[in-house]
Amino acid sequence: MNTYCKSVFEQMDMAIQSMVELIRVLDEQDLQLRPTPGKMSIGELISHIAVLCKADFLIGAGGTEKEIDLFYEQTEPSMQTAALEQALLDNYDFLRQGIAALSDEQLMQQTTAFWGGVHTRFEWLLDTQAHLYHHRGQLHAMMVHVMKIEPGVRLFE
Repeated sequence: MNTYCKSVFEQMDMAIQSMVELIRVLDEQDLQLRPTPGKMSIGELISHIAVLCKADFLIGAGGTEKEIDLFYEQTEPSMQTAALEQALLDNYDFLRQGIAALSDEQLMQQTTAFWGGVHTRFEWLLDTQAHLYHHRGQLHAMMVHVMKIEPGVRLFE
């Protein structure tokens, strides 16, 4: 794997591990909590986080809007903490393997997302990292400020 990608994954490993720890603080009832009407519940947010690594990889590979919508429909994990945790780990592993299989030339190849965003495959990886951190922060804030839970999970090293 490319040296730069290894460094990104070292940071993402910590983010994934902290997500697993956050999920393990919750119980099944917590997943139903919807802090803001019309926005995602805790479980829906975790479900999104659980599949985003694979979804973002597929988007970076040039997946069409129809293909990405189908992916989300077919891979939505059940609303159980164990299933959400496993989906997170499986989809992260898919991302790691997919990036590891790319040559340096492929990493620098630009692709266009179905909405028009243009990035190299490496930039899509960085975008995935930012996407993961963004939603992890949302979950942590919901737990602390809405649920009044101090999860005791380190978010950064």
